[in-house]
Amino acid sequence: MLFRCSLISALLLTVSGCTLTSQHQHQETLNKFDNLAAQSQQQQQALTETFTQQGATLNQLANKVTALESQLSVMQRTQAKVYANMATNPPDVKVKEKVVRVPVNDGKVILGGREFVWFDAVENTFQSRVDTGAETSSLNAVDIQEFERDGDTWVKFNVNHSENNDQPVFMEMPVKRWVRIRQSSSDSTERRPVVEAWIRVGKIHEKTEFTLADRTNMEYPVLLGREFFKDLAVVDVSQVHIHPQYQPDTPTEPGDDDTPNK
Repeated sequence: MLFRCSLISALLLTVSGCTLTSQHQHQETLNKFDNLAAQSQQQQQALTETFTQQGATLNQLANKVTALESQLSVMQRTQAKVYANMATNPPDVKVKEKVVRVPVNDGKVILGGREFVWFDAVENTFQSRVDTGAETSSLNAVDIQEFERDGDTWVKFNVNHSENNDQPVFMEMPVKRWVRIRQSSSDSTERRPVVEAWIRVGKIHEKTEFTLADRTNMEYPVLLGREFFKDLAVVDVSQVHIHPQYQPDTPTEPGDDDTPNK
């Protein structure tokens, strides 16, 4: 009897010990999971902070790039104005002595690569580039406003350019037609108005078409294409300002016809 009681007690102690061991191991496993979860959460927070800092850095870089692009644009406009002013006031160029008589070639006037152009509409002179590679002429125009007059479409625009000391010079002209210009930097096209204007270059007094475009970043506000001079003049790109600026109160030379060419 005594032996049976001892055996039962031993069995109970063994079972109790196994139970305690199992609970201890289970608690250790739970603790490990808790530690892993805490570490994972810390790592996630660290990654979130890193991404946030990188995003802020990228935003700062983007702002710096935008500021640099703006500064570059200002520098380009300033450079263009400086070049235009230099071209407007060339040092010690005796233009009038060169053109006492306008040179001609087979009955055609000779134009230089750069010439002064007088616009009747605003009674003002502008610098122009004579471009044999361009078919049509182009005129600087900013702040273009389209309106209707007597049933026709007109445009009012500012011919403002650096050579005019940034003073606005407005023109109002009827739109003869519209053209689509493809941008060189993309496949998109831009709709631009085409106007006609009476201009003078030396002895030439003609009405010609101009495509309006923002040329404030260009060296000259006016570009003369082949449509203007193809039957009237030949171009000698080695010369500039062959013809002096037109002066309305200056009498024409004997034999010169001041009437518009037909």
